[in-house]
Amino acid sequence: MNKPLKWVAVLFVATLSACGGNQNGNTEKALQSTQQVRHLRKSLYSLKAEKDMADLKKALGVMRAMDCDSTSSWYYQGAIHWVPDTIPNNPFCASYNYPKDLKEAWDNCTHTKSKKEVIHFLVWHRLYIYHFEKIVRKLSGDPNFSLPYWGYTDTVNAQQSRTMPAIYRDTKSSLYEKARLDSLNNGAPLHGEILEFIDLKNLFDNTTYAGFNKNMNAAPHGAMHDYIGYGNSGAGKGMFNPIKQKFDKGGGLMQDVKTAAYDPIFWVHHANIDRVWQKWTNTNNGQEVTLAELKSVPWPYIFFDENGKKVQYTMEEVMKILYTMDYDYDDTPVQGKPANVLKAAPLQLQAKNALTSQSPNVVVNKGVTNFTVANNAAKTNLLKSNANQKVFMNVTVSYTKAPKGGYEVFLNLPKGAVANSKSDYFSGFMTFFGADHHSGMDDMKMDGMPAKMQETFTFEISKEFNLSKAGGQPNFNISIKKYGGAPQEELKVENVSVIVQ
Repeated sequence: MNKPLKWVAVLFVATLSACGGNQNGNTEKALQSTQQVRHLRKSLYSLKAEKDMADLKKALGVMRAMDCDSTSSWYYQGAIHWVPDTIPNNPFCASYNYPKDLKEAWDNCTHTKSKKEVIHFLVWHRLYIYHFEKIVRKLSGDPNFSLPYWGYTDTVNAQQSRTMPAIYRDTKSSLYEKARLDSLNNGAPLHGEILEFIDLKNLFDNTTYAGFNKNMNAAPHGAMHDYIGYGNSGAGKGMFNPIKQKFDKGGGLMQDVKTAAYDPIFWVHHANIDRVWQKWTNTNNGQEVTLAELKSVPWPYIFFDENGKKVQYTMEEVMKILYTMDYDYDDTPVQGKPANVLKAAPLQLQAKNALTSQSPNVVVNKGVTNFTVANNAAKTNLLKSNANQKVFMNVTVSYTKAPKGGYEVFLNLPKGAVANSKSDYFSGFMTFFGADHHSGMDDMKMDGMPAKMQETFTFEISKEFNLSKAGGQPNFNISIKKYGGAPQEELKVENVSVIVQ
């Protein structure tokens, strides 16, 4: 699957003076082209990563001791992802108690209430951990430091790969965090339902960046955030959240967008997410994100370098560096698609191309919920004999309380067939990391009634569609399997659309 590693590359680094840009984003910027030694990010279980892990531990110790006003501090770097709105008598940052105290670049990750910016999810986090890596490189004093990755998605030596390393479980280590799932901190490997959600089989079937990005966000990304925070528990696993300075019935730091990046495991988790993204990019199905996609929802890419200087990127500058970073993974080169590879059109699902769009109003219960929606293919004449025609399914669900459970969606699952992620009829995962954060439910309650939130998941179902000969059947049979979650939590299927592109 992977091509030989390339060890020399040109890295374009965007730099910007500390002054802010104007309202139109016309601040002068300069791209500097510098020849760099190429760094190698290694599995944190590799013997070759032992020095990197020691460097990371050393740097985090330094960062934790820094004042939160320092852009290189543990607190400042975590807050770039997000920070709770209100923390009176904040023990980690005396200068931050309320939203009026937010500092530059804080609350900037791609998990906002609108969720419109999801196209930036993988791209923004790549640059976020890249700048964190450079800070660690300086503070550790090791110019060769590379951020390790936690390869929990790997199937070789899976037992080891799915166990949190001892250095993260050592209570005296700067990489330790008490507010995590206790079994992980006690040395137990990932187990139970999470093993379904770190299965990459279906994820790599995606043939569009937008589709891969959105499904990666759900699983393994979001699923692992929740698992590290509270595991497979049916109703969450409450614990004291040191960042919020209060007991959080939802779980530990990682299960909440506002506190996730304060857990040191965040960085090696996201290094693996970045690695898996690059692995897919390097396959035949993989595609680059386009400038048009990034500019469709402009997003502020604001970080700080290892010297405390503000670094701000335009979308054009992001595209220039995105696939020419100064690192590779030990099993995956970081690169774009070859110039001679045909670039796929960005994902654009239009209602006029729908084979069906119906509102089944089905409540998903524990176990497997089955229902049908009519197939109008014969009336639409949208299906072609072209075997390369892509088919997608949008599933819109609603809830009044963020579901703790995870869900698997299937198309035309044969009667008696096993419903799991290894099935040929499996379409994708639905998980809800950050749902409370996205919803802003406290601001949306009206007349004492709970707010109803909606979320749409998009699955590329071309393989399942062709396998089940769905185009010639009168109905699409949809199956949704629920894992975990409280018995009373309600997830309602509001709409199902099957669309050809």
